[in-house]
Amino acid sequence: MGTEIDGHNAAPSFPYLLYRYLWPFQYFRDVTRGGRMERQQNYRHNRAMRRYLPGFVAKWSFLTVFAMAVGGALDRFGLAVPAAGCFIFATWTLLVALVLTVDWLWLERFPELY
Repeated sequence: MGTEIDGHNAAPSFPYLLYRYLWPFQYFRDVTRGGRMERQQNYRHNRAMRRYLPGFVAKWSFLTVFAMAVGGALDRFGLAVPAAGCFIFATWTLLVALVLTVDWLWLERFPELY
């Protein structure tokens, strides 16, 4: 999905591709809005999309391990502030991985919410 420039489709930017590769929440629908029928359809859509969540959990888990390793290496060299930044980033990525895991388990366990 590129942008239109002089009648030609431009390739999507790297940050946009990275966003699409790492951020899974764009593929899911809000089940708290709309009428009962629309909420049911959104929940069914989310259940159908749940098969992609383990891949996103793996990506965010890798980011967590990578950030921890970089933070540990920086700490060994006596660079405390950058190491702390890496550990904070690792905590954030771990939280995203945990939220995705809980979402996947919820969607696996409860076939019909309504």
